[in-house]
Amino acid sequence: MNDELNNNSGFREEYDDTTPIIYNQPVKQFSKRVLNGEDEDVDFVPDTRLRIWYNNQFRSFAPHKHEALEICIPIENEYKYVVGSKSYSLVPGDILFVPPGLRHEIECENEGCRFIYLFVIDFLQDLYDFSYLQDFFKEVRLVNETTYPTIYGKVYEAFMGINDQYFMYENMVLEMPIYARLLNILSLLVTTNPQFSPIHLEDSKSKSKYVKFKSLINHINSHFMDEISLEWAADYVGFSKYHFARLFKEYTDVTFYDFLLHRRMQAAKVLLTDTDKTITEIAFQAGFNNLTSFTRSFKNTTGQTPSEYRLSKASAKPAPSLPEI
Repeated sequence: MNDELNNNSGFREEYDDTTPIIYNQPVKQFSKRVLNGEDEDVDFVPDTRLRIWYNNQFRSFAPHKHEALEICIPIENEYKYVVGSKSYSLVPGDILFVPPGLRHEIECENEGCRFIYLFVIDFLQDLYDFSYLQDFFKEVRLVNETTYPTIYGKVYEAFMGINDQYFMYENMVLEMPIYARLLNILSLLVTTNPQFSPIHLEDSKSKSKYVKFKSLINHINSHFMDEISLEWAADYVGFSKYHFARLFKEYTDVTFYDFLLHRRMQAAKVLLTDTDKTITEIAFQAGFNNLTSFTRSFKNTTGQTPSEYRLSKASAKPAPSLPEI
């Protein structure tokens, strides 16, 4: 089957209907998997941007990619994903997140069952904290009790709630309750970013330090475009720069300059995507002293130059619809 999938453009695969009745698709005309080369034309539930199914087929899937975020949760026996040079052997209870656009294949080596989810999440790009989610989705993520012990239980429970919501009706799917649960899951994932690490306040002295650092972070978030040096920040909270650098890394798990750069990159991405300002204007508005420094930092962070990033975002936007005549 893998050879057939690899070699035929426009291949259309029929599913065997051996699914338990409680997990039948809520909209019956949704039943095919379509590949054009390695690009999957996801057959979302009609008029939605999601698809969820209970999969109990003893079948592998050749390398493919799609616009949707893919999540897999095995319920019985193992299931194997291969992404690049890495393979992930999933056991029941594991939750694997495969970012949108990432080429992957599936090797099913034994019978079993699992839930597979596909969600389009590009609408989240306008949210302030989406950049933190992008950090999470720079690569495949395996969430279980070992890798993310503090959030795993809540994430798993939320996905089971999504299943209940999705398979509740016979002839429709209510997207808002499902996406509400998904947003809750993604919010939990965002909190795993080092900048969201909780600060343990053991005594009044620690609380005093926390208040000072919280004030500084709020100032950086609002004045990132200004010239802010480590020496200035240390003076702001009343520490020597060496003591400050150590404490800042201790509280945030990132260096002061990495934190400042991340905030400036956030602003630059928004300006590149949502405004027609020149690259030079954006560089200075994001807090950089010159265009060369901005371009180098931006490419080191994103893998693209500012111009390439702007072009990629512009091409990804849907064309405006024409008025009806």
